[in-house]
Amino acid sequence: MGIPASQRLRKQSDFQQVRRSEHRIHCGPFVVQCQPGGEASASRPMLGVIASRRVGNAVKRNRGKRLVREIFRRSAGTLPPGSRYVVVLRSGFDRYSFAELEAHFARACAKIVRRTEAGEASK
Repeated sequence: MGIPASQRLRKQSDFQQVRRSEHRIHCGPFVVQCQPGGEASASRPMLGVIASRRVGNAVKRNRGKRLVREIFRRSAGTLPPGSRYVVVLRSGFDRYSFAELEAHFARACAKIVRRTEAGEASK
């Protein structure tokens, strides 16, 4: 199933733009970085996944990316429109069950949404 190509970050410049944003949450199995979408943005949230060789061999890295994309697909309806996410996998992600990974991602996204709302309220 997966997520469509229109919802994936593909270009290196897109990844760098999101990684430069100040919204970063360190979870156990991964790091979630977010660039909030503008108010006028009606597009769907986008995702990019980074899995370095430190995570493991190619099989393990690809499995991790598939898991993160599936978690993103399931939670895309609750994410703010136009936002962009980069998930950086850590080496111990495979010690967590799918439900735990999903819970970590949901908590990270909720924290990011709260931070962006608090930042907008203070302006």
